[in-house]
This record gives sequence, structure tokens and C-alpha cells, in this order.
Amino acid sequence: MSTLANTIAGLHQQIQTNEICASEAWDIQMASFERGQRVTAAAVRALPVSEPVFNPQQSLSSVALAHKDIFDRDGSAPGLGRDQGHADASRRTAPVLDALTRAGALDLATLTLAEDACAATGQTRGLPTPINPLDESLAVGGSSSGSAVAVAAGMVYGSLGTDTAGSVRIPAMTCGVMGLKTTHALIDRTGMAALSPSLDSIGVLARSTLDLAAILKVLAPQLVWQASEPLRLGYWLEGTQLAAEVYQVIEPVMHRFASQHIDLSAHEARATAMQELMMAHEVGLTHQQRMAHGLACPQVMSLGSFGLTIPSAWWRQALADRQQHLQGFMDLVFGQFDVLLAPLQVQALPQASSVYLGEPNFETSKLLALHRYCGWLNYLGLPALAMPVGRDSRGLPVSLQLIGKPFGEPQLLALGRRIEREIHGEHGIEPVLKL
Repeated sequence: MSTLANTIAGLHQQIQTNEICASEAWDIQMASFERGQRVTAAAVRALPVSEPVFNPQQSLSSVALAHKDIFDRDGSAPGLGRDQGHADASRRTAPVLDALTRAGALDLATLTLAEDACAATGQTRGLPTPINPLDESLAVGGSSSGSAVAVAAGMVYGSLGTDTAGSVRIPAMTCGVMGLKTTHALIDRTGMAALSPSLDSIGVLARSTLDLAAILKVLAPQLVWQASEPLRLGYWLEGTQLAAEVYQVIEPVMHRFASQHIDLSAHEARATAMQELMMAHEVGLTHQQRMAHGLACPQVMSLGSFGLTIPSAWWRQALADRQQHLQGFMDLVFGQFDVLLAPLQVQALPQASSVYLGEPNFETSKLLALHRYCGWLNYLGLPALAMPVGRDSRGLPVSLQLIGKPFGEPQLLALGRRIEREIHGEHGIEPVLKL
């Protein structure tokens, strides 16, 4: 059986130059998906898909994708990590999924997630917890767990996830792929189940910046992708709380690409506190009825119950102050830089037994470390790209995040492409599982 290119552009070139025919490309993608599913249990429900007809005018023609089970589809409500979903005649397909279909993409399946998208790991109760294709003993981050697993395993070229406090970036980090959290207001969230509406954003996971860009151009055609002047790059590292094995990997990368350090500790601490307050209160409001009837998962019950004790005035003040905090950050950082390199990963990737609830070796500190440097960017509403930049002593990926201005995704991906080429090569990260 032939081997498919690792990027969407490469796949299209193979088909257009007759290196491979469209039907064989489709067969290989389906075989890769099915093999990956047997190994990882990343998918919840297979969706009906007909063999495609390749159309070179469609930017995602014949490209296999699958998405977090958090989006409505015609006549079907999502399972949200609780179950496989259910029929609901009132539901209409989320606009983001419609946009991908119009671009020629194939929607193969719904993918597993932490229940109600409310956890830093992909551990589930009513469905199988997905297996990390890097090593079955490793945890899979959440909540967009199935998305990261499917991309890392080579089941699909890309996947949509959602990010409220790191739920795209954390699973990308634990599976060694790239995860883009978009600007809060960039992509229409109609037809997506909410967790904390003031913080939720749709994100994309893929193995290359080229594929992230290809998918994002379909979802956010309003972005400006013109070539820019050389990017001014800064980094934040000193004052952060990183394990030595993580610091030793990301420090030389930051110094290689960025020119100047800036201390963001005070901004990060303040924004994190505001994000935690807002998320707790909004989770309580979003799931109040399910909590009242004892139907909420433990994470929602715990966080939401606390959130409902927070005075509404505090929440309103945190929301009202957000623009001021963002402007202060913009003045300090983006007056000097176009993109900022910052920590994402605090410790080496954890074993599942140390961060999954109920496991005998569970350590709260390791679970909290998964999202330590994530939520503050949700409060500010800024875009961030998680990407692996090296390996630790165990050979496991170590990731950092690139932070951009509002609607600065093109600049993030331009820098990500530079780093990707130097570290991973021209074609991005290879899938863990191959036919």
C-alpha cells in the first residue's frame, strides 16, 4: 500500500500529479483511521461518509478529519463525553462543520472528550478513556483528548477541539502535536456546547503548521495572511515554575528565536485569578440544572458548586475589567513584540496513574501542572499555539506556547513554521502509528 504525504498540501499534490489516485488515498485514510481506533479508542461514533470525488478547487478536498464530540449535527446532539449522543430533530450542523464540508473535508467521526469538556485529562466514566499513542502508560490531556490522540496516531490530518482553560493545548502537549487556541471572538461558536461562554474558543489540532493554517483559513476567512515584516520576538521564562528537564529543553529554543526577555509574572497571576473566578461561576450557571438533579460529572459538580457561591458582582467585575487587563498586556508586550514565546509544559509528561482520578498514585500537583500556564490566555482572549520543540531524557516531547495579538494567528503560525522546519523538518510531525 502506498504512503500518504504527512500534510494536506502534500496529499493534494500526490493526487494531482497522479502519484496516487483519489480512491486509493481515500482507502488509506480509512484504513489508518480504523487501525488507530483499534489501538487508541479515540472515536466515539463513526459517521456516514461516501467515497469522495477529488476537487482541486476545494482546499480540503478528500481530507479526512474528525472532531471533538461537542458540536451539533443535523438531527443529532453531541455526546459531550457522557455517551454517544442522541437524536434531536431541532439540531442543525454547527457552522464550523458546515464550512469544512463545503471546503471538501470528510467528517469521519465524533471524538471522545472529558465529560462536558471540563477536565485537564481525557479520563472518562461512561466511555473508554483514549490511549496515548506515544505510550499507553502516559496520560492524555483534556478536554479535547480524542482530537489530540487521533491526530498524533495518524487517524486524521486535523481535528477541531475547544479551549476554555487549555483544552486544546494540554492534549496537544501530552500527545506531541500542535494545538492552536484561537482568539476568543474569531470563530463562530454556534452549535457548540458551552462550558464557560466568556472563555470558550474553538481550536484546531494538527501535526503541522501548514495544516493548521489550511483548516483555519476555511474557518476564519476574515484573517489577513499577507506576508509581514520580520517578526519581533520576545520570550518569558525567568520567574516561571518549570522542572529542570523542561527548562533545559525550552530555554535554548527561546534564546535561539527570541531577542529579549520580559517578565509577565504579575500579568499572568492576575489574569489566572480572574479566569478561575469566571470559569467557576459560569460552569455553575451553565450546568445549574444538571447539578441540581445530580446529573453533572464530578468535575462540573465540584467546580460549579464552588462557582455558584461566588457573588455575581465579582463575576461581572472580572468581565468588565477584562478589556483593561488586555490593554495593559497589549501595551507592555505587543508594543515591543509581535509574538511571545512562553511556557506551557511545567513538568515531564505524566503517567496516567498520577493524574487520573481514583488511581492509587494520583498526585494533585501533577494534575494542576497540566493547566498551570493555560487559563490566563483564555481570560485575555489571546491566540496561542502549543507545539513540541524537543525531547526530554525519556525521549518524550516537551512543548511551549507561542502567544499572539488578537487575530494574530497568521503571525503565530508563521513563527511556528520557522520553528517547525528547524526542529521537525519540512513536513511537520510524523504520526505515531503508520500502516
